[in-house]
Amino acid sequence: MKTAWGLTFFLSTVITSFMTYASAATPPIDCKRAKTPVEQTICASPEFVAMDRELAALYDRGLAEFTGDQRHQLAQGQIAFLKQRSGCAWAAHHSAHPGTAVSECIRDKMETRLHALRNAVDRGGISGR
Repeated sequence: MKTAWGLTFFLSTVITSFMTYASAATPPIDCKRAKTPVEQTICASPEFVAMDRELAALYDRGLAEFTGDQRHQLAQGQIAFLKQRSGCAWAAHHSAHPGTAVSECIRDKMETRLHALRNAVDRGGISGR
């Protein structure tokens, strides 16, 4: 039983590491293929496109500079950010001013993530959660 748990832990670690390395070259949104309301809003704004490029560059820099648990935390933070940013689509259906609400939500999520990535990369790592 102890061996099975150890093997399971080892395999999950290998898979997580592979997924982290596989996402190392994180491109910004491909505006030619933007399909979701959030992607389309980002692509319609030069400000958001610039922020998206900076997010991708900082994320890739973090993946290149961090090791082990810090890389894992960085990847988990990116996944959480992408889910939160995608969640901004709710504003298109739940606001009297959907375009403005979506833009404000995207700006808030992107600015928050940029701040976190800049701090992490400039400090050379991610401190405790």
